[in-house]
Amino acid sequence: MAEGYQGYLQLMADLGEGLDRLGALAEKKIAAVRQNDLMALDEIMKQEQALALAFRGMEQSQDKLADQLGWQGVSLSKTADQFPPELRGEAVQAVQTLQEKYAAYRKLSAASREALENGIHEVDAIIAQLGGPPAPPPPGGPGYGPAAETAAPPQSMKTDFRA
Repeated sequence: MAEGYQGYLQLMADLGEGLDRLGALAEKKIAAVRQNDLMALDEIMKQEQALALAFRGMEQSQDKLADQLGWQGVSLSKTADQFPPELRGEAVQAVQTLQEKYAAYRKLSAASREALENGIHEVDAIIAQLGGPPAPPPPGGPGYGPAAETAAPPQSMKTDFRA
């Protein structure tokens, strides 16, 4: 059982490191937007996606550890109370550190989002100055345009199911 507690402490440390990396990426994103560097912005977004997958793996580990320790439905703020007395001080510090890192990330994330939104508004203003209205959003939300008409696939791509 002690290894479960140590595993949970390590998981919180890993989450904190991930939040630090996300915060650093948010700072880079702000710089890329300010420099109008779309290639750097694209690379940063790819790195964020990779971190999102890593966080998903950590979430699965957390669920597994919570099941192992019998902590279903325990919030982060109550996590330290679940530790044995000899590890409670370390757990309180880990929870506090993780909460601080999350608050710092949220602040950077909000600044990043604001910078991106301002960049989009600038692009819309430039398009309007050039005489064209901004393109309307596609129906169904971003990335969901109408289906393009496609030609039938070439004969070599068709499968013959007759056996």
